[in-house]
Amino acid sequence: MDAIVRHIGDVCGREPSVRRVDCRLDEAGAEHAVLRRLLGLRGGEPLPPHRTRHAALKLVEKSPAQAPLVLAVGDAQWCDEGTLRWIDRLMRGPAQEPLTVLLSLAPGVPAPAAPAFHELMTRDGCSITDGSDLWPVGAAPPSRDVEGLDRRESRLLRVARAAVLLRSTDPHLVGPLAGLPLQVTGRLLEAARDLGLLPKRMPARCVPPQFDALMAALPDAEGEQLRAQAAEILNDAARPAGQVAELLLGLRTLDRPWMRALLKEAAATARRDRPATAATYLHKLHESAPDDLAVRTELAAVLTDIDPAAALEHLDGVLSRTDDPATRALAAGQHRLTALMTHRTPDTPAGLGELLRELRECASPLSCGGPTDDLALATRALRTALTGADPAAAVADAHQVLRTDRPRAAWARVAAAQVLALAGDTTTALGHLDRTVTDSRRRGEAWAQCHAGSVRALLLLESGRADDAVEAALAASSLAEEQERTGRTGLASISLALTLVARGDLDRSESVLRRLDGHDFDGSVREHHLHLTARALVERGRGRTEQALRLMERCGAGLTAAGIKNPLFTTWWLHSTELLMTLGRTGDAAERAELGRHLAERWPTPRSTGLSLLARGMVATGADRVELLAESVRVLQDSSDHHSRALAEMRLGTTLLRLGDEKAARGRLHAARATAVRCGLTAVAGQARVALAAAGGRPASVALSKAERPVAEMAAAGATNRTIADTLCLTVRTIEYHLTSVYRKLGVTGRAGLTHGLASPGAHGSARLPGEER
Repeated sequence: MDAIVRHIGDVCGREPSVRRVDCRLDEAGAEHAVLRRLLGLRGGEPLPPHRTRHAALKLVEKSPAQAPLVLAVGDAQWCDEGTLRWIDRLMRGPAQEPLTVLLSLAPGVPAPAAPAFHELMTRDGCSITDGSDLWPVGAAPPSRDVEGLDRRESRLLRVARAAVLLRSTDPHLVGPLAGLPLQVTGRLLEAARDLGLLPKRMPARCVPPQFDALMAALPDAEGEQLRAQAAEILNDAARPAGQVAELLLGLRTLDRPWMRALLKEAAATARRDRPATAATYLHKLHESAPDDLAVRTELAAVLTDIDPAAALEHLDGVLSRTDDPATRALAAGQHRLTALMTHRTPDTPAGLGELLRELRECASPLSCGGPTDDLALATRALRTALTGADPAAAVADAHQVLRTDRPRAAWARVAAAQVLALAGDTTTALGHLDRTVTDSRRRGEAWAQCHAGSVRALLLLESGRADDAVEAALAASSLAEEQERTGRTGLASISLALTLVARGDLDRSESVLRRLDGHDFDGSVREHHLHLTARALVERGRGRTEQALRLMERCGAGLTAAGIKNPLFTTWWLHSTELLMTLGRTGDAAERAELGRHLAERWPTPRSTGLSLLARGMVATGADRVELLAESVRVLQDSSDHHSRALAEMRLGTTLLRLGDEKAARGRLHAARATAVRCGLTAVAGQARVALAAAGGRPASVALSKAERPVAEMAAAGATNRTIADTLCLTVRTIEYHLTSVYRKLGVTGRAGLTHGLASPGAHGSARLPGEER
């Protein structure tokens, strides 16, 4: 009894006021006999029963203020009925402070036969305990670790575990799961908070990791049963399906029909904004019933932008296990799309045509909605753009896809953005790709984020934002490496290699490409031919012109065989023209330039027209060359391709120099260098710097101040900013300021370009740029 009183004081935080009495066998039949002794009424005239009850209530009211009251009745098996009924009424009445009634039974004595006793035990707030889980009087309070509490405070742990599972401290929910009355549950919840078993405020979706120990201490079978009970309580309380579903995920089996129905509801609710969560629910359903093809089809649809390889496995399983036309129709269009995304089906115009046909034939609203469906429109737009047949129709389809609230697959939005970029609207395309990357990151769609990020990096490079392009390509490449399955795509690495080439970092670009050795690109037209282009550009940068030309020729032959006639899908014909001129094969170069003119006429945009003029200008001579290159510069000003515009300016400048117009040549070369530096195109900036030296222009290094030159020379030698600052007795901030000015004046983007930027211009007088005849 003393241990229980001590426990009540610890739970309530205040010492209780105790009224104690022991029952006697000889008083078992006397009305209110125990109550009279509890009140201390001895001898004298007996009080009427109503006065006895009134006196008892007065006694309760006179208990010490702000102190819990404990009525302790020993040997309760002999307690009279009148006293028991009075205790019952007292417990059901209003109380200003906690009231605890302790009825102890002598060991080995038969249970009381009085009906009032058994009625009292059925009331809320009454329970039977032997006190073995409480610490004795005089002993130290229990430690706050779960292992220690598990031995001493089972009820406290039950309440804490129930609250953790339910993600709630509502006594109306916690009490039924813990098997305790409402009032007791409320007091124990407060105690659990005070002891640190529960947070002061329960998070909505999860609890801090330190509270996992509450569940870890339970045996597996008991934990399984508790989770199932918690899920049922929340379900009966009409809590959100997602909250109940989180509990069902922890069960080994879903042995009740309502559990599967609830998981389906939770998946449908989460699919739009939290597809990764929906996939988790559907995967649990698939584990519990592998033969449910409807669930497997839905799971594949949710996985499309997360892990298309896994989605394809599920769709293969569905199609191999059913002959039902409706089920097959449900999976057919989605299967074709995921096969395309995973390169099982080539993304050629013919492959896109097959996808379009299946989408049109599909009758299920879940996977497609007929010819006007966004996925079908995106497929048609991309196929039209690749064949270079009808730019206006391709752009109209792409805009319709991007006007939808959210396409069924991110592939559709990225494809539509690519079409707009090919048509010259790169700004709009980048805006949609930015949103796709952000949206996919928020939704946990790894494949979609990586794919959109890779395409975005390529468009940023084309737009003259080389620094942003490298950053975007690095992010996509890192994500691809983290996701082993979704990382099967090589587009992220190829995008990174191309951006590094533009930055003049051939070593890193070559290293990235080496990691792709052995990679099978046969199923992806885009990846295969961009990979060839990246390798060719590295070879050209190394001065290995023959090897670069062979790679470009392979690229062109492959695109022709695939039926791709868009001049901007890759500009292999422009690079090939340049390489052929470098090798002195002017006749072959003229043929390549004429092919570019023919392709540009099929797909007329400022960029395609400007590049065609650039290629033709490379192979022309005399005044015709100047006229074509000048027109190329003018036309490219209306496009977003700052990279090609800087190249055209540089070609025009070198042509004017050979014709003896040094003043005009220097103006064009300065413009080319300024554009390249502003856009972070280190390779082009370096070529422009060489050409300026050949034109007799003032070397950029001469423009360095007396304070900047030693800083630049030490940085080029490999010294750190701190070392330079200590040597020159300057602050690190001053060194950073000087280096920023040096980079701008030399037209480089970092330390890697300082060596070439500081080199003497004397050796550049007879330098020949790529694309000029031997």
